[in-house]
Amino acid sequence: MLASPEKQKENAQYLLDAYISVINILSSNKDSDGVSRISQTEIAKMLGVSQTAVAKRFKNLIKFEAIKKAGPRNAYIVINKDLLNHSPIGLLYKLMTLLQKQPDIVNDYYQQAEMLNVSYKDIQVARGYLTFLNT
Repeated sequence: MLASPEKQKENAQYLLDAYISVINILSSNKDSDGVSRISQTEIAKMLGVSQTAVAKRFKNLIKFEAIKKAGPRNAYIVINKDLLNHSPIGLLYKLMTLLQKQPDIVNDYYQQAEMLNVSYKDIQVARGYLTFLNT
């Protein structure tokens, strides 16, 4: 059974915040070259989550082109902090907001794409993150 649109939006916000928290830690721990050299284990301790959870966030942040590796282990550069407008998770949050206001278009991906000014494929990718929200 799917969670209510309100709960899905709340969960999408939680997921977005989880990724933003990693970016914020990296940003606040960068050196004069703009490189953050902090281990995933240290970040996990700061956030109170497992190192595995942080590793998954890093993998996705690289995929979202929000961060990039900068040489040896534990060296990263933040290249995009705006996950709301530049990631599938941000799009998922916007989509849940839209569907909360217009539940009649829940099954019309083309209309959702048009209303959010994104591609049909972008909607499919964002909706793939619903798996995280419904588990």
